[in-house]
This record gives sequence, C-alpha cells and structure tokens, in this order.
Amino acid sequence: MVFKNILVPYDGTNFSNRAFRKALDIAKKDGSKITVFTVIEGEYSAIRGFSKVNPQTIKKQQSAAKKFIYKLEQTAKSLNVPISVKIKQGTSIVKEIINLANLKKSDLIVMGSHGRTGLNKLILGSVTYGVAQQAKCSVMVVK
Repeated sequence: MVFKNILVPYDGTNFSNRAFRKALDIAKKDGSKITVFTVIEGEYSAIRGFSKVNPQTIKKQQSAAKKFIYKLEQTAKSLNVPISVKIKQGTSIVKEIINLANLKKSDLIVMGSHGRTGLNKLILGSVTYGVAQQAKCSVMVVK
C-alpha cells in the first residue's frame, strides 16, 4: 500500500520522535507528504479539570512546540520529504487529531506509544487508543 498524506501527532517525547522517524521512512519510500501536528492546552484545560490555564503557560507551550517542530522540519527537508506543521490549542487531543486527519485527507496516522499495559495503558495510552478507534484511515503505532 502506498501512502500519500501522513499525519504525525507530535508531543516532543522520544515516543513521538520514533513515530516521526518511521513516518520519514515511509514518506521517502512512497513519496508521501508529512504533516506534523501538535496540540497544546487551550484556554481551558481538560487535563486540569477544565480549569482556566495561565496565559504564560500557553505561551511557554507554544514556544517549546515551535522549537521542536523547527528541528523536525529541517530533518524532513534535508531528506527531501515534503512537510507541513500545525500547532493548535485545544481541549480534546483525540478530537483535534481526528479533525485534522479528515481535513488533510490523511491516509495514515503514525503515532508513538509508551508501550504500557494494564491500568497505565488506560490512563496514559488513551490518546493513541482514541485515535485508533475513531480514525477513518490506517493508524500505525510505533513503540
């Protein structure tokens, strides 16, 4: 199967770095375009019980996201892989990923996994699980 539009949800962790590397390998082989997507907390955070988030916290998250995404752009460009990036504020990471995948007509989502099981999987793997359940396209989970 050849993939044309690959979406990589990215949070700056080693797990998402591995997913990005896998997406690069696929993109080089298939001639695909990669979209890297980072969701930062919105004005109200679901993680914090929908409490109001300090504007300075949002600015720090935006700044950090821009820095690590810049490095990804440079890596992809050095390999002649077309890349676009999107940073968005939101309260539901899964919903934002699914919405962008549909908008971009992604045919593959490549995500990192923490490789946890049991209760930790329920708590910490909920984004990956939610995307895998709701996506209309293929989802690759990279450990």
